[in-house]
Amino acid sequence: MTRFALFVLLSLLLVACGGGGGAAPKPAEAAPEAGNDAKPKPVAVDQKTQQQLGIEVERAEAASLAAPVSATGQLQWNEDRTWKVGAVIEGRIVAMPVKLGDRVAAGQVVAQMHSHMVHDARADRQQALAELDRLKVLAEQARRVRDRTQRLVDLKAASREQMEAAETQLRSADLSVRNAEAELRKAETHITEFLDVPLKEAPHTGDPATDPDNVPIRAPAAGTVVERLANVGSVVPVAGPIVAISDLSSLWLIAAVNEMDLRHIRPGQSVGITVRAYPGQTFPGRVFRLGEQMDPQTRTLQVRVIVSNSGGLLTPGMFANVEFAAQGVRPVIQVAEAAIQDLEGKTVVFVKQADGTFAPVPVVVGTRSAGRVEITSGLEAGTQVVVKGAVILKSQLLKGEED
Repeated sequence: MTRFALFVLLSLLLVACGGGGGAAPKPAEAAPEAGNDAKPKPVAVDQKTQQQLGIEVERAEAASLAAPVSATGQLQWNEDRTWKVGAVIEGRIVAMPVKLGDRVAAGQVVAQMHSHMVHDARADRQQALAELDRLKVLAEQARRVRDRTQRLVDLKAASREQMEAAETQLRSADLSVRNAEAELRKAETHITEFLDVPLKEAPHTGDPATDPDNVPIRAPAAGTVVERLANVGSVVPVAGPIVAISDLSSLWLIAAVNEMDLRHIRPGQSVGITVRAYPGQTFPGRVFRLGEQMDPQTRTLQVRVIVSNSGGLLTPGMFANVEFAAQGVRPVIQVAEAAIQDLEGKTVVFVKQADGTFAPVPVVVGTRSAGRVEITSGLEAGTQVVVKGAVILKSQLLKGEED
């Protein structure tokens, strides 16, 4: 018989016999140290000492707490107050007196453009003037013909048909004059209002940047130059952008709101915005518009918020947190913030027991507001909680454990 077979046989005999009449003893486990799982003993303080130490007790109260919705987003220009200033005609930029970040007033010149269209427009005006003068001469001739025909009719030397023909010719000539005057006004308006240059060519200064024949590009409203889209020497087509101007007194925040929170969001709703650059400071805002389509990947909807930036502290591109005012409430248990204590890494409150002692009870806290703290777990409404003097009870408890 091999050694292995002998070992197996002996093992089976031991199991069958119960190892000498009883179950094989298990290895002894280490006894837990006393006090590891033991709850701290309540603190006993008599009534007189409670008064001397200023210990006060209040009942944990049931309340209704608004449930705000939070989201994150990025600040950007208010597109309703941002203008891409473009060229009214094709031309070459010869001067740009503004720089990135400059504040400009409404009507201020932000660029000067040289264009052959100025000369073309003045030539069109001269042609309109010449045409008007020609038609005025024809109208005067038609008037003299009409007047002569009228005298002949009075002398019975001309027929009524001849008189009507002369009248018709005069009316046609007057109409042509009026049309020519309208064309002249149109040409002059194009020069003075559209091109914003003098009707007649002015003496040149020798400096291309200050040439009176340059077409000025003006800011449509007051704001800050946030983009320069062309430079001196650039040839810009009609409507080609030159600068972008934005009124930064208000910004847009594009926030990504979770699908399940959309029922709490509505246009016109007040919000509070915070940014890392200014901790503890809240900027007011208002929901402007909800997006039209849900993001299929993140299951969020873009919500556009108008943010007041009258102080100029906020900058487009900043990441921000937005808190929407709650539309619903939920029942909670609240205690005074002074009742919350930290005991050996646990958040506790001291609860008054039936025998008059005070026991630390672990709790889970939620939102804090106006000196009150939400207790999400560990307390029931009506429980008597120490709201003044909890620190003293904590020190007494720690002192008793050391003893």
